[in-house]
Amino acid sequence: MFAPGARAAAAAPRLSACAVISVLLACSSAIASPSGVHSASPSAIALAVLPPAVNESAAAFEARLAQPYPRWPTHGWPVSTPEAQGIDSSVLADAMAAIRARHLPVHSLLVERHGVIVLDAYFHPFADNELHDVASVTKSVVSTLVGIALGEHKLHDLGAPVLALLPDDQVESEDPRKSRITLADMLSMTSGLDCSAEGGRNFLQQMEQSRHWVSFALERPETAEPGTTFGYCAGNMHVVSAVLTRTVGASASAFAQQALFAPLGIERAVWPADADGVSHGFADLKLQPRDMAKLGYLWLHHGMWEGRRIVPARYLKAALTPKATVEANVQYGYGMWLYPNCGHAGGPPDFEANGYGGQRIAVVPSQDMVVVITGSGLDANQVSALLADMARSDGALPPDPAGDERLNIRVAEAASGAGTRVAARHATPELPESGPRAAIRTAALASVTRP
Repeated sequence: MFAPGARAAAAAPRLSACAVISVLLACSSAIASPSGVHSASPSAIALAVLPPAVNESAAAFEARLAQPYPRWPTHGWPVSTPEAQGIDSSVLADAMAAIRARHLPVHSLLVERHGVIVLDAYFHPFADNELHDVASVTKSVVSTLVGIALGEHKLHDLGAPVLALLPDDQVESEDPRKSRITLADMLSMTSGLDCSAEGGRNFLQQMEQSRHWVSFALERPETAEPGTTFGYCAGNMHVVSAVLTRTVGASASAFAQQALFAPLGIERAVWPADADGVSHGFADLKLQPRDMAKLGYLWLHHGMWEGRRIVPARYLKAALTPKATVEANVQYGYGMWLYPNCGHAGGPPDFEANGYGGQRIAVVPSQDMVVVITGSGLDANQVSALLADMARSDGALPPDPAGDERLNIRVAEAASGAGTRVAARHATPELPESGPRAAIRTAALASVTRP
């Protein structure tokens, strides 16, 4: 069906920056407490998110994944001190300070580990609860929707020729290679279509000024045999979006609302369409950063959510399997960027959804962690490098009230801009699961005075 495709405890040594770790974290030792997790429904924590064991059957793996998890952020993320999740709050505080000192154009920074948020920061003037253009992260969402459509048997074969899937889009070409372009080729950016600039306009500008965007993309000349050469092209994923529209009977946006966003509790999303009603497959989806983290959490958990299969495990495995080598330690799957030897900016191997301007959802399976970055004109690697050494232990570290306090101050300063004065800290209350939080992770501030 699926076609080819600091303060580490003595007993908690620092994780190697580029260690290749083959097994995901088994569990967190933190349990709900004033210094640990704050959740509307506290419960013992027993994460068991492991890849298939040696000789484990697919059925057994699926059954294990189907077991309910205690931390699903459908109705809001629980929050925690960093140390309770094995993360050094001083590293996070230093990163926040460095971002402002270097004037990096960061809009938001979120770190989730073991199912809880340890950092949820916003940089003035971007504010909490605002939607953000995720740029080409959209491509990874489109890929996810393809997996869902396969699971619902609305799509049947990634090896199907794209032209056969879009019979209404007449393409005139004498090149026989055109008829051999498959859906898998489009998803892996190996269609062979010429997406170069012409007349001083890049491909995207040309496509957006055409009458029918899908036909424009499909009519581009072939420069390579499909499936052989990587060529990053906005048109590929827009064609995939059109295939979704044709096969599921709704736009990618409408399909996502029903089959992806609703199950994850994503209530606000904006996704424009072209004149033919095809949701932009290449970019322009807008989401809140915490909802971006939900997507990363879904991918981290192999397409499972609250014991329900959202995305077929077989598809996600294919999507996260290299289909093309871009450069050393950079590979591409189906709408996903893969870093198999070392993280994009240091740290352990990860996979990412990346977008222009610094938009990123980074999933680090070996550390049971998701990092979300948004910005404008940002090199997200500069931020990721600041975080590469934040995870010091698989389990909890000793509490560090001073480090946590310093982090809270940095978060409050970022939210309000320069000149913020922070009042003395009081006992940490339990946070609401949703609603404005003035960008404070653990509500540790009594008041904030803005000039």
